[in-house]
Amino acid sequence: MLMVPLSLIGETWYVRPDGGTRYSENNHKGQCDGKADAAYSGKGTNQHCAFNDYRYLWDDQSYKNDKWVIAGGDTVIIRGGPWRVGFDAATGKGAGYTWCYGGDGPFACTNPVIPSGTAEHHTRILGENYASCSTGGVTNRSKLTQIFGGYGVYFALNLRGAQYVDVECLEITSHSKCIKHGDPMLPRGCSSSTPIDDFDSSGIATDQHTHDLYLQDLYIHGHTDRGVKGPIGGVVTAERVDIAYNGMAGWDFDDGNATPSVNGVWNFKDSTIEWSGCNQIYPGTGADTCYGQSNGGYGDGVGTPPGMCLSANIDHSTFRYNVQDGLDLGHIDTGSCSLRITNSTAYGNSGGTFKWGPNENPAVVENNTIVGNCMRLSAPIAGAARGYNAHLGDFCRAGDAMPLDFRQGGSATVVNNTIVTYSPATLDIQCWDAPNSEGTATTGAGCGNSTFIFRNNIVLGYDNPGTYNLGGKPGGPVLIYQRDLIGHVVRSNNLFYGLRDVRCPTGHPNERCASPQFVSQPRFSREQDLDDFNFHLSPSSPARGAGVRLPEVQTDITGKPRPSTGNYDLGAFQD
Repeated sequence: MLMVPLSLIGETWYVRPDGGTRYSENNHKGQCDGKADAAYSGKGTNQHCAFNDYRYLWDDQSYKNDKWVIAGGDTVIIRGGPWRVGFDAATGKGAGYTWCYGGDGPFACTNPVIPSGTAEHHTRILGENYASCSTGGVTNRSKLTQIFGGYGVYFALNLRGAQYVDVECLEITSHSKCIKHGDPMLPRGCSSSTPIDDFDSSGIATDQHTHDLYLQDLYIHGHTDRGVKGPIGGVVTAERVDIAYNGMAGWDFDDGNATPSVNGVWNFKDSTIEWSGCNQIYPGTGADTCYGQSNGGYGDGVGTPPGMCLSANIDHSTFRYNVQDGLDLGHIDTGSCSLRITNSTAYGNSGGTFKWGPNENPAVVENNTIVGNCMRLSAPIAGAARGYNAHLGDFCRAGDAMPLDFRQGGSATVVNNTIVTYSPATLDIQCWDAPNSEGTATTGAGCGNSTFIFRNNIVLGYDNPGTYNLGGKPGGPVLIYQRDLIGHVVRSNNLFYGLRDVRCPTGHPNERCASPQFVSQPRFSREQDLDDFNFHLSPSSPARGAGVRLPEVQTDITGKPRPSTGNYDLGAFQD
């Protein structure tokens, strides 16, 4: 591999606590030029040394100057920290007279648009340990460099308009001791008027001009609103990104105005979205208070507005303990996009697990473990405050574990998944098109030209009396709530147990009704019981060798090869 010196592909800039103030044409008293990984010597101006504040990268503290000192294709290395974004104080000298001097006040006091790189040389914003920020494919949080928003700033990191930009090895958070959403607001509501509380709204902002953005080894948590907020305008890739404990949502593609993404492609790999709709009170580490829509909150792990198209590729990722849906792409109802969810898991979400819209075609859901335990947040969870759920409701609001939305000609392939649920319905099938004169959807009309493939899955249902007033009934969940007919159904080699509407023989090839006999398959009497699953197949499991070989499914959820002939197991694990 050819190694290109940094000097040939852009300037490298440094931020470190022992650096100096920024020298510029507007500030001739500044101590450092930011171009050396060195401390300020203590003497002179315009020395070859690092900046001593992250904000000097775009703010030299002169009147109305908020332009990045770096150029497109440059690299920034941020050492030490934590580094504040926004005003330094609610009132006094730090409130608009030091940072964002002459600007638009505390709420807009974040970085301007980052200078764009090129396809060959991205602009890079890096925490100091970027080269060793993960071990064995897992981010080491102790190596992250922290930036945090305060005193009402809208976003800790503004990535609106960011193009060909990499952001790596950062913790993006808030030091908030208050919340902005929920009823009642506990421990207290944040003040947005003088004196402003020390909080921010969201971690990252994007817009329709954001594309070719690469996020790696990030921990985005503790914001009063969203972890990531806004539409995108092209490819955005997140790898080893954990988005947690954000007061309204994890990653919301809705900017609040339903602005649609443009040519959006979202790649989400080895990442986690958890505890959305729950507040994390600084300096705490877990959920303090959680709120759903009935209590002034929200809580989708991933949210989308109607009227947009977004192609999503999700792999080896986790969606858990979100107050509403784990992954809600259900409003993608425009244009032509696609979906792949592979080798991933969802559990403990109060709404659905994986949801997708009718315009995601084809949709492929393969090698996942899916647990529809939609009342899990009604019970204690280790690490959460004792009363975290005291004002939380809307359990099982979706009424299903996984809905499938179709348009005419669409296809959904659901293969080699392990599904455990007590949601009233396991699958909820609906066609958004109908052959009527008005061109509007009519329930029951069906998608005669659409295809649903359901093979090699394990579905285990539990009878939970707690769901009876939420649409559930004695005998466990149903397999399919069929709102509309699908013209082409390819269904075979599935294993069912504990579903009140399934009787064997089912009429489909090689389907059985028997306990899957997982290595650990707990009885259910309380919510915590389903935390103890081990989805590997015991030696006596009827799911062993019961599958049909699918050429497109070469490995299992762990990467273990599937056999080319014989002994092809059902579910997510090949044992």
